[in-house]
Amino acid sequence: MVVVETAILIASLYLGDKILEHIIQEEIWTKRILHKIFPPLTYKKHLVAIINKTIDEFEKNNPYDNSNGMFPFYHSQMFFEHLSMFILFNKGSLETINVDFKQFPKIIRPTRKNLIDFYNLFYLYASADSKLKKLFIEENYKSQIFKVTEIIEDIKETVDSIRKETTITKERIEELIVQKEKKKLTIQKTIDALNDQVSRQLGKQINSGKYLRNTFIETGNQKDHLRYLCDSVFYSEKCFDEIRILDFRYLDNFLKSKKHHGFDFDFEKIKLDKVSLNISNSSKLINEWLNYLEKKRQEIVDIKIASNEKSKFEYKFRDRIEDLYFLKSKVAIITEAAGQGKTNFLCDFAENFLIRREIPTVFLTGAEINATDIRQSFLKRIFPDSADYSFDELLAILKTYCHEQNKFFIIIIDGINENLVPILLSQNIETFVSDLQKHDFIRIVISCRTEYYQHNFINLEKSSFSNDLKQITSLRINHNDNDLNEKLFDIYFYHFNIKYNRISKKAYNQLVSNFLLLRIFCETYQNQRFDFIDNIYKEELFKRYYSLKSEEINKHLISNDEFKIKGTFDIKNFISNIVDFMIQNKVYINVPLDNIIEVPEYREMYVRFLDENILIKRDIQADEKGIFTSAEVVNFTFDEFRDFLISRYLIEILYKKSQSDFVSFIESEITKKSTLLEGCSTFLFFISRKCSDKYLKDIISIQSWFEAVFSRCIFSINNSQITENDKKMLGDILRKDIVPNNSIVYNLIYRYDITHYNKLNIDFLFELLSEFDEQQYEKCFVSEFGDDQWAHSQINQESLLNQINKIIDKRELNDNSSEHKRFELLIYMFTNKNDWEIQSIYKRYYFQHSDKGKEQLRKALESRNQKLVAKIKQFVENYEISL
Repeated sequence: MVVVETAILIASLYLGDKILEHIIQEEIWTKRILHKIFPPLTYKKHLVAIINKTIDEFEKNNPYDNSNGMFPFYHSQMFFEHLSMFILFNKGSLETINVDFKQFPKIIRPTRKNLIDFYNLFYLYASADSKLKKLFIEENYKSQIFKVTEIIEDIKETVDSIRKETTITKERIEELIVQKEKKKLTIQKTIDALNDQVSRQLGKQINSGKYLRNTFIETGNQKDHLRYLCDSVFYSEKCFDEIRILDFRYLDNFLKSKKHHGFDFDFEKIKLDKVSLNISNSSKLINEWLNYLEKKRQEIVDIKIASNEKSKFEYKFRDRIEDLYFLKSKVAIITEAAGQGKTNFLCDFAENFLIRREIPTVFLTGAEINATDIRQSFLKRIFPDSADYSFDELLAILKTYCHEQNKFFIIIIDGINENLVPILLSQNIETFVSDLQKHDFIRIVISCRTEYYQHNFINLEKSSFSNDLKQITSLRINHNDNDLNEKLFDIYFYHFNIKYNRISKKAYNQLVSNFLLLRIFCETYQNQRFDFIDNIYKEELFKRYYSLKSEEINKHLISNDEFKIKGTFDIKNFISNIVDFMIQNKVYINVPLDNIIEVPEYREMYVRFLDENILIKRDIQADEKGIFTSAEVVNFTFDEFRDFLISRYLIEILYKKSQSDFVSFIESEITKKSTLLEGCSTFLFFISRKCSDKYLKDIISIQSWFEAVFSRCIFSINNSQITENDKKMLGDILRKDIVPNNSIVYNLIYRYDITHYNKLNIDFLFELLSEFDEQQYEKCFVSEFGDDQWAHSQINQESLLNQINKIIDKRELNDNSSEHKRFELLIYMFTNKNDWEIQSIYKRYYFQHSDKGKEQLRKALESRNQKLVAKIKQFVENYEISL
């Protein structure tokens, strides 16, 4: 009877009582059921109490002034009616309520943010009220809606026929039956819809630049673990075999030699014999495997012998137990910092594993989830052209398919931190995932930025499904792995179609040591060819990248009908507001988001932009107080990019507005204690070099940090821009020893290609060294070498000699080779420690290239350093060299 009544109720809500009378004459049924579901007194009592509770809490953070006779929106009868519709029927929107407000001039018009905050707070209290929750039509009857789907469909079809004709012919009935069958959800229709949805999602992420196809490098076991969780039946045999072959014979013999009981490990005995692993029994059986391994590991822990051997065998269990935990788990949460490739990882996993394995999958982003109705969010994306199917119907179809194919249904939600109402989502997603735990064929994968997870979604770790949840906490590449760095570099250059003939070691190391810098470089210079990448000129790189990405972002936002932007829009204005706030307030992190949004109606758009780009990001402020008050802040993902923009702003805006304010700012804010020092001093140096304003150049040149910046950055200036004055200044800095000299000497040593580096090069170093007396030589050159490979304050002499020595071992040098200069350097190192090794290498070189060697020795003998001259003469005499 309940099913029939429910069908009538839903039909009345869907069709209206007047139409329903053609089928059911007793209209009183509908009224009786409505009265039964919503007893008027109980309904009104709880709803009013919750609305009042919401108003009280909201008013604390949003006080109002009623001296002008105006009253706030939440005290209006009209708003009460809207809330009633929202809670009972999940109907209403911010747009419709705003239209209604216009009819009441005495109401203080709320902002979009006011309404969002009020609705979120109201929904939070309403959904937490156990009595009122029972009155929700959507919740109270959702379990029965699927059961009555066919009854409702029959009613709808019959109503349609009544509207069109008075007599239903046999042919018409058959036609209706055929139409109904076409609408019916089938396995093939479901699988096709899921595949189409994932394909659309991958295309969207490719277009946004968040998914770079074929660039993901599998560096750890993260992807394997996700494979185990999403396809545990298939991978169970692999995991079983890896455990089965564990060898504990040595431990067994060791224990027996110590008069202890031996260690018996027989994993084969719990292998399935007659029954194959499947979706229904996989959880139970994998738990048996896990319990066995945990028990055997504990046996080793309990052994009363102090021995390193014990810990070695205990360690053997670690990875295998971790594998089984993923194999049995139902939910995976991936947490990682911004810009570390979460979306790239999940897209690669979906395209190259889930789709290839034909595993049914749905893939949504956090921004696409409606926090108040997660199920409907999935249905809208899976069936964008149809509202005929329910979530329960979808699961019923997939249950049959998954059990037949022994494959799980995978639900991916990427970036739950991108949702506009994270507090509400955190509660509802916990309920959503909990509800799905009763289905043995579903696996769920969620990703979130680490700080947002800790702040908004940590409740998932204390949920009813916490024992079935596994977390992946890092996707980062170990930058100490040279092979991986090389592979990453090659993949990115290939993906962005960047060609080059040569690249310096310095430029290569700059790119592979910073994932974001590599990404920025490749996006900026894609489809280009270089003869020689000698350096990463960051000022030029960031300028081009900023212009490129701003243009792309503007086109994307303006062309996206979802945002409905009218007129000219420029994301540069938004970024300029961030930089302006930083400079005016002298705060360079955690810029309050609401302080920099000029048009509140565009807040959602800005949030979406922040979540979809790699320039800037939104973060959570550490000292957040209220649940619904805005505590979100904006930060630059890359500090150097922030410093570039601040430097440009200082010169292009502040300096032109007030030279005195400009001077005051750089003298007070760009200091040794400031986080801006390294970045801003560098970019101010580069920018001032390119301008013709002498006063600006003078201001920069008298700063306390200028000489240190000059000695570092002059090597990042294009050859054509190097002047004789630059060479003189660099020589003076080296002589005065006012900054660490090893960087100057190091840079000049590795500029041995004097054809490419035709001004600041190793020959310039030789000129300087020839002018030094013995004391200057020792202080500015010899002392800069050491043997500690980890000491950044000295040049590693052993490493340098090994590099030069390998040149003789590997190949003959032609007369024009730039490598001759590296051997000439050895002469100037004759006074260094371990001079016998240096002279030995140079002797080998000299007897292969005596003409070049004589020229080099004659030149070095002109040095003012008599100690060096004596060493050279002794070398010439020892090997009977005639100059």
